[in-house]
Amino acid sequence: MDFRVTLVAALGLALGTLACVGVLSYRKIIREEDDQRWVAHTHLVLENLDAMLFDLSEEETNQRAFIITGGASYLAPYESASSRWQRDSDEVRRLTADNSRQQGSLSRLDPLVATRLTQLQEGIALRQKQGMEAAISMVRDGRGKQTMDQIRAVIAEMKGEEEQLLRQRMRIAEVSSHRTKTFIVVGNIVAVLFLVISVLVILQEMSRRHKAEEALREGEERFRLLVSGVKDYAILMLDSEGRLASWNAGAERIKGYRADEILGKHFSVFYPPEEVERGKPQFELKVAEEQGRVEDEGWRVRKDGSRFWANVVITALRDDKARLRGFAKVTRDMTERRRAEEDMETRNAQLEAANKELQAFSYSVSHDLRAPLRAIDGFSLAILEDYENKLDAEGKTHLQRIRAATGRMGQLIDGMLNLARISRAGMVRENVDLSPLAREIAAELLASQPQRQASIVIPPKLTVKGDRLLLRVVLENLLSNAWKFTYGQPISRIELGTKGNGNETIHFVRDNGAGFDMQHADKLFGVFQRLHRESEFPGTGVGLATTQRIIHRHGGRIWAEAALGEGATFYFVLGN
Repeated sequence: MDFRVTLVAALGLALGTLACVGVLSYRKIIREEDDQRWVAHTHLVLENLDAMLFDLSEEETNQRAFIITGGASYLAPYESASSRWQRDSDEVRRLTADNSRQQGSLSRLDPLVATRLTQLQEGIALRQKQGMEAAISMVRDGRGKQTMDQIRAVIAEMKGEEEQLLRQRMRIAEVSSHRTKTFIVVGNIVAVLFLVISVLVILQEMSRRHKAEEALREGEERFRLLVSGVKDYAILMLDSEGRLASWNAGAERIKGYRADEILGKHFSVFYPPEEVERGKPQFELKVAEEQGRVEDEGWRVRKDGSRFWANVVITALRDDKARLRGFAKVTRDMTERRRAEEDMETRNAQLEAANKELQAFSYSVSHDLRAPLRAIDGFSLAILEDYENKLDAEGKTHLQRIRAATGRMGQLIDGMLNLARISRAGMVRENVDLSPLAREIAAELLASQPQRQASIVIPPKLTVKGDRLLLRVVLENLLSNAWKFTYGQPISRIELGTKGNGNETIHFVRDNGAGFDMQHADKLFGVFQRLHRESEFPGTGVGLATTQRIIHRHGGRIWAEAALGEGATFYFVLGN
């Protein structure tokens, strides 16, 4: 363990222990004060309970004196005692607000006191109306004594509860005090122990550092030998002014100087003259000093004047007081990599030019092929219209076949152009909900043949990551394919859905259409490849090839499963 960590830990534990002892001592004082408050609290409750009983007894005494003498002077003390009883009762209720048992006892006491006060008041009223004999007779009937005995019993129970709480609190305080005293003693012993450990750690560290100094020197020598042996990197040390202080074999190989030729010179000798004039060497030292390091790529100069492309990292070196001591400079010859990058840029430029030529070629093909097709179709139509009466049925059939062939050729040209356009189109990846796109396409399909009985199932919230426009093309091709190949079914059933497969989500389009033989599945996504006759299901053979190209551009894959006469399911997975 590191010396500082060990020392800080030992001293920290010692100080922490002393702090704990101090906190416990303070808490002991607070606890004792709290115990004293509770004792005073209990005595106050007891005093108020005694006062309540005394007030009630005084009311009885004044009531009896009034009954015997009839003197009105006894009524004022009677009423005063009643008022004091109420005040003492409220005080007891406040003092025992946190004691549910005492509150319960007060709840039992209140109706008893109310009964007794009613009895006393009735005696006074009887004396005033019927005389002493009638009032004395009422007093002697025993009801008042019975009620008073019940009141005394409840008050005695409450006093017992308070005395029990007092004894319990005193016992807890005594145990807590004993534990605190024990911990304070043990804590002081532990603190002294940690202080002793701290002293031992310091002595041990002094010995270790002494041994670690000859090892450090040995390590420095090994590091020097290691750096000097590196040949792929120029590893240099600069002083704070930028003069070279060390040299290695890699620096000699890359830059061409021997150590005795270059040591002590300013490192700006490695920069082209125009960079030196702009102050680039000094600027890089300034950035490294302010930010800790600087990295740069650019041309550097060898001893023989030849230039090479270098990656340079300069790191500021500071002592433990943050004073700048110099710089470490690592240089790597990146000339070959730069040549490779330039070759790549050239090839990219050539590829871009080829793409532009392809685009121009596509436009030319579209324009040059469409013109004769339009001519063939136009002249065929003119012959059919102008020479209708001179042509026999076979001639008309031939001309109609010519026009149909030119129409298919136009569709093929459109398919080729769309496929090329899809391959070059830029992509904007975003979260795309396929459900509303699919519902739009389904509505268009249903509107195109309203006489068909069809069910197209599209679940909500099929969210994926991809290009919205390209993914719409995928859905158009797959749903249109399903719509086409379910023609002739009593009820066309088409479903867009998903299923899980480990960490990926598989989307599918399923139909109950004509299907196909899986032996020919490898031809599905080829350009102009068809598994059905044109007379059965018209098409160009480009739609699925376009779909596959879009899925591949999204980093995904597409495949199909089917059986003749049992429908087909096209599955696709989009990449992340």
